[in-house]
Formats: sequence, structure tokens, C-alpha cells
Amino acid sequence: MFLKSFILIAFLAIGYGSCEKVSFEGFKIVRIFPTDKSHLELIGQLQHNPDFDVLNSARILETPILVVLSPEALVKYSPIFSTNKVEFRVIDNNIQRKFDLQDKSMKKNKRDAKNIVGKFSRYSEINNYIDEVVAASPNIASSYVAGTTHENRIIKALVFKTATSNRGIFIDCGLHAREWIAVSSCIWMIDSMQKAFENGDASMQAILSKYEIHIIPLANPDGYEYSHTTNRMWRKNRRPNSGSSCIGTDLNRNFGYKWLTGGSSTNPCSDSYAGPSGDSELETKAIEKAILNKNGYWDAYLTIHTYGQYWLTSWSYTTDLPADYDDLKLAVDIGAAAIKNLFGNKKL
Repeated sequence: MFLKSFILIAFLAIGYGSCEKVSFEGFKIVRIFPTDKSHLELIGQLQHNPDFDVLNSARILETPILVVLSPEALVKYSPIFSTNKVEFRVIDNNIQRKFDLQDKSMKKNKRDAKNIVGKFSRYSEINNYIDEVVAASPNIASSYVAGTTHENRIIKALVFKTATSNRGIFIDCGLHAREWIAVSSCIWMIDSMQKAFENGDASMQAILSKYEIHIIPLANPDGYEYSHTTNRMWRKNRRPNSGSSCIGTDLNRNFGYKWLTGGSSTNPCSDSYAGPSGDSELETKAIEKAILNKNGYWDAYLTIHTYGQYWLTSWSYTTDLPADYDDLKLAVDIGAAAIKNLFGNKKL
């Protein structure tokens, strides 16, 4: 296959709004094992608390749920787990150590500043990289600005197409600021597509003979930069919330269609805060505008997130299946099998 697949794993945690760089010294990763529907309901309620950060899906029985808790939060929630007979275990006593190792690795990689592929790159580097791809492959690549953010950063999209492309695929990465590897995955995909086409790969050339592919590798640049400079665990965007000292909206839960469903919160301090209204955020509007500018043109929309080994399909707001579910299931089974064949992925 011309596209490599990725195990999208990141260590995520709760968001703060301080000016100094936040330390997560002593913060724990706790593995919860739900064996009863009531356990899932409990986690579903707790996940809206600012001090209870669920990292992966909390909807499947007998599947581990990973949560990041401060030492104080662990003391607070341990009795709740025990009272409700929820099995839990601390699997990492100090996530700050992982961030320190990550910082060390990033400083080492900085020596090769010319190439950002396979690295955790910054906002300006990503925009420069898009320009470089367009300059190197003007026969298939172009770009446009989908919108701007609260802090006046641009949201840039790359387009791959040929003269015969007549259907569209839309991909975005990095809606959640702390999911750095999602952003890196989009960069890796761009690099793989460009090289495959230019090297005469038959599969890539066949795809671009039909599909026009739009990729936004960094959909939340304000939050992303903040996660680099101040708080590694920041998830939301950076627009202030009226009437609250807590900043930011979960962009993934801000889209207007079925707004305030699927695990969304009305608490501005929650990492899953859906915003004051549907489509209230500039980043959300930018993506929707880009899609609606070619309404009816798209055959697929993919949004790349971490944490977890999941390939999710519609819908998340209901247990009802969409009319084209069989087609979706066939496609994702092919994709999941490709990932498993490449990585031999194991359960977390």
C-alpha cells in the first residue's frame, strides 16, 4: 500500500490555563476495567470533571479505560471506584517522566531542522512544509487558507489532485491540541502521497486520477502551540469563554450537527466543553466552510485523533446505524486489517 498506517498513541491529561509551564509531576495513568454497564455510566459522568481525564473510549464493556489523575484526584476517586466495585490499577506513577524524555528527544531531533517528517513540529514549520510540498510538486499540489483562529493563526490546507480528479476526500488532524502524533501522521501521509506519486506508484496515481484530497494537518494551531509552550496536556482551542475563567472549547464537539450530544459537556472548565453554541468556534467554521464550498463533492471525511487503536464510523450520537453502514464497515475492516498486518497491533 502507498499509505502507511499508524498506531496513534499519545499520553494525554487535563488542561490548565496558567502562564508558566505546567508540571505533571506525580500525575498517574490509571487503568479502569469496566465489567458492568453501570461502570460505563459512572465513567461517562465523571469524565466531564476537569480533574478526571479519560484518554480513550469509555463505551465498551471489558475494554480497559485509561484515565489521568493527579495525586489528589486519585485519593478523591479511589473510594468511588471501590464503592461501585470498579476494578482499577495505577499503571504509570509519574507521566512527567515521559514528557521529559519526549522533550529530550525533540531537542535531539532539532539538529535536523530541514526535515519535519516523523517529528513533532511546530506551527510555522508545518506551514512552511506545506509551501515546500507545493513548490516541489506543482503538478499535483496546491494549498489554501481555510480560516484564521482567535489568536490570528492561519489554518492551512494542502490539496493533491490531477486534471482528472472528480471526487473529493477531506482529512483533518490536530483538532485536539495535545494529540501531537495525529498532526505528525498527517505530515507523514502528505510526504508518503507526494513521494508515491512522483515515484510512479500505480496505486497513488490511480487514486489521484479520481480523487482530489484535501488535508488540514493542523486544525487547532492556537491550542497546539500552547501545548508546546505551556501545557503539554492542553486539548481545546484558546478562545476565552464569556463568564468563565476557563479557556477553550473542544472543537471536536462544537460542530453544529447534533451539537451537545455524544459525550459533550456544558461546563467551560471541562475538556469536552462543546462551546456556547454549535459552530461557535473559528476553527470549526473553517472546516465546515471548506467542506461546504464543495458540497456534494466528497466521498469521505476522515478526522485523525489519538488516543487509541480504533477506527470509528458514524454515528456517535446514537446507537442507530446509518443507511450506508455496510459500506462503511467494509471499508474500515479493510483499513483495520491493513494496520494489523503492518504492526501486529496488540490490545492496550
